[in-house]
Amino acid sequence: MVPPSLQDNEDTSTSGDGQMSGPEIQASTISTALRGFPLESAPGWLDVALIVLLGMAVPLASIRLSPLRSLAVAGALAVVFAVFTQLVFNAGLVTAFLYPLAALGLATFGALAVNLVTAAFEQQRVRSLFSRFVPEAVVDDVLARTDGLRLGGVQREGTVMFSDLRGFTSFAEALPVERVIEVLNRYLSEMSDAILDHGGTLVAYMGDGIMAVFGAPIEQDDHADRALAAAREMLARMEGFNAWLAEQGLGDGFKMGIGLNSGPVMSGNVGSERRLEYTAIGDTTNTASRIESMTKGTPYQLFVADSTKALLADGSVELEDSGEHEVRGRTTGIRLWGLR
Repeated sequence: MVPPSLQDNEDTSTSGDGQMSGPEIQASTISTALRGFPLESAPGWLDVALIVLLGMAVPLASIRLSPLRSLAVAGALAVVFAVFTQLVFNAGLVTAFLYPLAALGLATFGALAVNLVTAAFEQQRVRSLFSRFVPEAVVDDVLARTDGLRLGGVQREGTVMFSDLRGFTSFAEALPVERVIEVLNRYLSEMSDAILDHGGTLVAYMGDGIMAVFGAPIEQDDHADRALAAAREMLARMEGFNAWLAEQGLGDGFKMGIGLNSGPVMSGNVGSERRLEYTAIGDTTNTASRIESMTKGTPYQLFVADSTKALLADGSVELEDSGEHEVRGRTTGIRLWGLR
């Protein structure tokens, strides 16, 4: 028996786990030469084109697709490229395999990394925008329920608040613009803090008027109590605001009107893809606005609809029955409760 060290066996690219004998290797070489060397290298431009194509495919796809689908596209491209390489090899053409595949892998990793970073910045941007509407503590819940800043909304049971500053328009006409803006911003800051501190959602500023909703877009079982507590704090803060106006020599101060109404509220983002605005609409909203305007000419700065009072757990002792009132746009009257 010939020792293994003296045998003419060599490893080749096609011998697998075994080895190929020297004579067979020589015979294969001669056969290839006689057939005119049927394998030839692909043109350099084809290799470059494959590298560029596989390097750009996934980044371009990730613009429209989610990260998971982009990863699926990368896997499908790798399979297609492997099949393509084998087919052209069977046809006698040797193309680059490692470099295009490496370009695909690096491009996929880069595209996914950019996608994740972009998503993180977008999440932070959306969070920053929503934090201007709702308390910081509930921003994450809002984002989870609304899936970011998209058109559409939800219907919730909530309490809508409208407030207005009495006589501010005539007051503003006698002051420089800069001074008016300073006074308005101080007032809106005080009132906004009172609303946000009680879990309300700031919907809109309308000059010196404020629209807010409690119980939407996130559910709050105690939305009526929150709204009444916020209204009381707003009235309390008015005393401090009026004291500041007196210190500035800007008169004796203002009174305000607040209207609260509870019921179904449709809230969400309306507008277009280029310009979004968060709002709350429906009969509950319209009635709350009209209730607020009905405080004018009365001894009350706050009117609470009977629908809101019926939901209060406590804290309604100070409310006075103001009787039935006609509301513009409604066929039936509504009972209102006032706070002096």
